[in-house]
Amino acid sequence: MTTVDRRNGRVKPRILRRVDPFDALKFEPRSVTDEQRVAREFHALTDRRDPPDPKDVAWEELRLADLAAGAETTRENIAESERQLGGLTWPDPDAPDTTFRTLADVDDTPPGPLLLGMLEPDGPNLMYALGGTGKGTTGAWMCGELIAQSMRPMVYDAENRPREWARRTSGLGIDRSRVVYVQPRDLPPKLLGRPLWDVAEHLGRIAHVSGADLLMIDSVLPAVGVGEERLRSDAQVPYLYVASLDALSIPSLSFGHPPKGQPEGEPFGSVAWVNAMRMTWNGTKADGEGHRIRWRSRKKNERGYLAPVLLSVEYGQDGRPCAVVRQDDETATREWLLLVLDEGPQAVSDLAEQIADETEDAQPGEVERVKVRIRQTLLRMSKEGIVQKVGRGHATRWERAFTTRVHVAGRVAK
Repeated sequence: MTTVDRRNGRVKPRILRRVDPFDALKFEPRSVTDEQRVAREFHALTDRRDPPDPKDVAWEELRLADLAAGAETTRENIAESERQLGGLTWPDPDAPDTTFRTLADVDDTPPGPLLLGMLEPDGPNLMYALGGTGKGTTGAWMCGELIAQSMRPMVYDAENRPREWARRTSGLGIDRSRVVYVQPRDLPPKLLGRPLWDVAEHLGRIAHVSGADLLMIDSVLPAVGVGEERLRSDAQVPYLYVASLDALSIPSLSFGHPPKGQPEGEPFGSVAWVNAMRMTWNGTKADGEGHRIRWRSRKKNERGYLAPVLLSVEYGQDGRPCAVVRQDDETATREWLLLVLDEGPQAVSDLAEQIADETEDAQPGEVERVKVRIRQTLLRMSKEGIVQKVGRGHATRWERAFTTRVHVAGRVAK
């Protein structure tokens, strides 16, 4: 209802009843419907503006339309709250049915053959070693081996050392035009300085367009960019890293390193990096003359025994690697053991010291690591009837099994 002001002829709302706008919290007029009451309480609690002067505005008439509009929403919110008891929400009857599957629905195709006999074809791989061991040379050699198998490698050089990759691959006679190369500075500005899990999608597009079959990341620490302490202490980082590589749908190989002074320690001091990867190899300097790299499998999924791999690097007069010779490291160890045992029975400790003496720049604990490797090789050779034990305890020796000598109580009799 309206009325006319006799002083100026203006039409103004008729004041039905002068009320305090917050009276909704104090009393309940019978003439007010439930919807109006709920809406009024809602606005009285949420409106932070000063209340209008009831002399100038008919509160009930001017606000009623606006209040009624929000009443339905308010009632829905109240109903939703009533369904929540003790922090638990009642099941939504409109939600889709819960589904599940059994293992019979999962593909059980065996894994494919290893790439180069070392890398999983369906997941992320990790190779780690101390600086100067030969990770970069191994990566360059792998580029050539992949190209020889009509595959195209891609290198993401997070360390920004393009000349090192160019020199190594060129020295090994590799067709460098077949190697896709990306540095952080080649990334879009918005990805500069971002960790690999933010960059991986862009790298995946490059791999798809270029036809790359394997992504190499040199190396983990600069690619992640979160600091070595977090690589060691934050178990989430390796799984974020691996998940981003899994999403690329092509195999990958990352290079990393163990803690300083621990050539066979965990990558970055955390076993989580070993567990997260599909395949992990640890590299150390091998015994013998020249540059020799021994790679041992630290973790493998759905694979049997993998013999260590021995790489012997040859260098040209210009200082670049010119050839890499690959051997089954256990085969090389077996051949050396047979030559030494031809001279007579030997103790494992004596054999290990001979190998350690021939190793250039041997790391601390080298003798103990060699003992483990020799003992494992001798046990496998004994099962094949190639060698046999002589004596017991500290007097134990190993000899060639074809001997005709008879051993009694640790003494040799003809």
